[in-house]
Amino acid sequence: MPKVLHIGPCDTPGGMANVMRTLAEYPPEGWEADLLSSHVVGSPWAKWKAYRRARKELIRRCRSAEERPDVVHLHTAADWSWRRKARFLSYAQKQNMACVVHVHSGKFDSWLGAPSSNRSNSLRKQLSHSRTQAVVLSPEWKERLEANLGPLLSVSNPLHPNFSPSDGERDDCHLVLLGRNDPVKGHAFAEKVAIFLKENHPKLRLTMSGVETSSKDWIDARGWVTEEEKHKILQKATVLLLPSEHEGQPMVVIEALASGLPVIASSHLSSLPDEVIRSGPSVLEWAETISDLISVPKKVSFDSSEYDIGEVSNRWDECYASLMAS
Repeated sequence: MPKVLHIGPCDTPGGMANVMRTLAEYPPEGWEADLLSSHVVGSPWAKWKAYRRARKELIRRCRSAEERPDVVHLHTAADWSWRRKARFLSYAQKQNMACVVHVHSGKFDSWLGAPSSNRSNSLRKQLSHSRTQAVVLSPEWKERLEANLGPLLSVSNPLHPNFSPSDGERDDCHLVLLGRNDPVKGHAFAEKVAIFLKENHPKLRLTMSGVETSSKDWIDARGWVTEEEKHKILQKATVLLLPSEHEGQPMVVIEALASGLPVIASSHLSSLPDEVIRSGPSVLEWAETISDLISVPKKVSFDSSEYDIGEVSNRWDECYASLMAS
């Protein structure tokens, strides 16, 4: 049975880790899948040591007749995430192995710069290997990045089968932001919006993951939440907020919509489902959009077939088979 090895931040909190774990749990029919963690939360030195451990493990597996993967599936963001993955890719290409470079970042285009930039030229050359395929999350990202990276394949993120519409009553005035502790996720902005809304909606409360402290007793700063906790939150909350500066294809949005939870996102974000409500960029605009949704609750009707794990697995089966045949 052929093997695919997913390499990336599978043990680091975030959407990329959830995607990796879902793909490993539900590989294409007839395939085995395994995970190799290449990242830790911590100092640059800790991250470097995690990379070194993962690279040594990849080399060990490639030298083992029983454990050698048939496909190396690399999951990457921009900047230093790519710099580390590029070293894995270089090694695997020297072994003439089939490789997937799976781009998750929502700022990969701005990081690359123009198609003629040194960075774009370097990546395009490395991705041109006959047994390497770069993959993005949507047709929009494919159109946006092909001039920089060369021919791309578009495959949506997979929705874990655990997420389904809620049958129970939802909380009143319960706002939620689920994301890592990073300024680009908009925690501070969400808090400003909630404080503004609190004057006219005294029962309002805000739950946020990522951050661990808050100055308000009605703001629940959870740190990181387990998958079970996230599932319960999405089943009970009033609306999910996504005031991010940039996103690739945020899994929490797909999971929220599949759970019947309305989503409000920054109007400049791309590659989001049509069911997402747009707002921005001011606190007042967000407050008005949320207030309207609280006053007249919106019933979410979401077609998740594009993200169905069976459909996504079939797409990966085609991708892996094509690489194996080349």
